[in-house]
Amino acid sequence: MKVMLLSMPREGETVDYTTAEFFQSDVVTYVPLGILSVARGISQSHKVKILDAASLGLSIDNTITEIKAFEPDVLGLSVPTQRAYAMAEILRQTKVPMKVVGGPHATYYAKESLALGADAVFIGDGDYNFGAWLDGEHKPGIFNDYIEDISSLPFPRYEILNMEDYVVKEREASDTLFKKAGARLTMSSSRGCPNRCVFCDVQEKNFRYKNAKRVVDEMEFLLSIGANYVHIMDDCFNTRSNRVLEVCEEIKRRGLKFEWSARGRVVNNHKVIQALSEAGCQRLHVGIESLDLDVLRWMKKNLDAETIRGFCKGCKEFGIDVLAYFMIGTPVETREYRQSLPDMIRELEITYPYFNLLNPRAHTEYYESLLRDGTFKRDYWQEYCENPTPNYKLPLPYPADVHLELQKTMDRYVKEFYGEY
Repeated sequence: MKVMLLSMPREGETVDYTTAEFFQSDVVTYVPLGILSVARGISQSHKVKILDAASLGLSIDNTITEIKAFEPDVLGLSVPTQRAYAMAEILRQTKVPMKVVGGPHATYYAKESLALGADAVFIGDGDYNFGAWLDGEHKPGIFNDYIEDISSLPFPRYEILNMEDYVVKEREASDTLFKKAGARLTMSSSRGCPNRCVFCDVQEKNFRYKNAKRVVDEMEFLLSIGANYVHIMDDCFNTRSNRVLEVCEEIKRRGLKFEWSARGRVVNNHKVIQALSEAGCQRLHVGIESLDLDVLRWMKKNLDAETIRGFCKGCKEFGIDVLAYFMIGTPVETREYRQSLPDMIRELEITYPYFNLLNPRAHTEYYESLLRDGTFKRDYWQEYCENPTPNYKLPLPYPADVHLELQKTMDRYVKEFYGEY
């Protein structure tokens, strides 16, 4: 059979009034790890095509044109909830014998996806069961899988991509936050995050991880296909300090010399930070979110000032840049805190502060609390997912003038740290 696996185009996605425009670069693209992992589990008897509509900047119409040109027997859509409108339109406008939905959206909205035209929905890990479904009777319905030992997984099917689509050209590098050209390829070394921040919509709360050998094997493979930089796109790479040390030791044992970065959490462990630096780690992306202890407690961040200071000091000492996410708009923060935040960030010598507004994402503890206390009179996310509309704006949980003040504050932060953009 002919199988097309597709990332959703951005056209019509829910309005993101949470992130400053400065951080929304179209230059840097990320390989679609989810569908590449699914593609690896498909037998060679099927012809597979990947269409990364999001990275290619395709419109919904362009995407549908590509689907029609390939004429797949099976169309697999990887869907985040904010792009459910594109999913609905592609399901409605394409005549493909079998249409399948997976990705984060499927976890909470499987039945809604079926109602919009999907024949089957895959929840959880699709690395093996989608391929088995193709080779079997490919019945309609909802399918779930959970792979305990993810070290046993083969590499995602990177080679099926056109790698040129993920290379930042020299002339484009100035439009990126890091001003670096080349192939910045991504991988995952773990799945899930054990933390339970009230605003976060990471669905997997168990932490499953690949062993050090498996992680470095994949790093080495990415270097062999042209990567000049590897970024680990985990929810929380450094959850287990001993594993991080083992990964760093394996990199050094093999004599690998390359630059890499990872998404993780704030951990005040200078032994780990030093090991990361010696193994070539250039940058850590971490969610600090706030420097106000009352706000951190409200967020359930499990962070304190000493831990944050120690982490930032260690990264400075060992030459690792910190990209720290900060969030404003929580109900317990004050104007005085927001006014002082830039100076506090400078005092910590954070390299790249990244600013967002608090956003009630679907099925988060924050969103559920707004339903419980009556701030939201209806389940807006449920209504949207049953009938997706383009450029949907979730109602604000506070007055419009407060939102305007918060947006102006965030824009001021960006100008203070990065100048006009």
